[in-house]
Amino acid sequence: MRKFVTGILVTTMFLLSGCEEQLPEDELVDQGRAFEMEKTEDDLEASSFPMLNREKFIPLTELKENVKDLLGDNYWPEVDLTKEELASKTGITEDMYVDFLAEKQVLDAHIDTMIIVQAKEAYVGTVEQALEDYRTAIIEENRDHPQNLGKAKASRMETIDNYVCFVLLGADTTAIAEQGEEQLIDYCQEENERALYVLEQDILEQLRD
Repeated sequence: MRKFVTGILVTTMFLLSGCEEQLPEDELVDQGRAFEMEKTEDDLEASSFPMLNREKFIPLTELKENVKDLLGDNYWPEVDLTKEELASKTGITEDMYVDFLAEKQVLDAHIDTMIIVQAKEAYVGTVEQALEDYRTAIIEENRDHPQNLGKAKASRMETIDNYVCFVLLGADTTAIAEQGEEQLIDYCQEENERALYVLEQDILEQLRD
């Protein structure tokens, strides 16, 4: 199964809807809300890539660095997960992917996480389901921790070709949490959408080359 989701398509869906709506808290894949940022003449559209080089190896560390450049000090994941830790936490095993990158914070009490899996074609759906289950587990584990719970609810997944990207970001939300859960979720959703936008554009551009 191949999913080809682009920032332009998602933004179009958002504009056609006429207004922004809050997604159900347990819906993982963003169907309608998109991060709105300035478009330039170099914006990449799905129609610009009729022929993608799916055999090309994309260094996942480069994708991560571009997200870090965007978020700056608000990118908190800092410790790489091993393939054993990835399997233990998410159920994604080595036979399901070509490559992966997974980072989390040092302390388990903090949950900022980014996972990028270059899934094998036959396992794209399996990887998506594994990350959906992982997200559900994080939500349940943090029911008694409001700030973490808001971050977990705001997490996002996007599949670009066979790259499955999961982001659970937000950094320091102490001040925002005082405004209530809805504001916290909105803020973290925006941070996640910003990260996904960058990942999406980078992956599509490199697959085109």
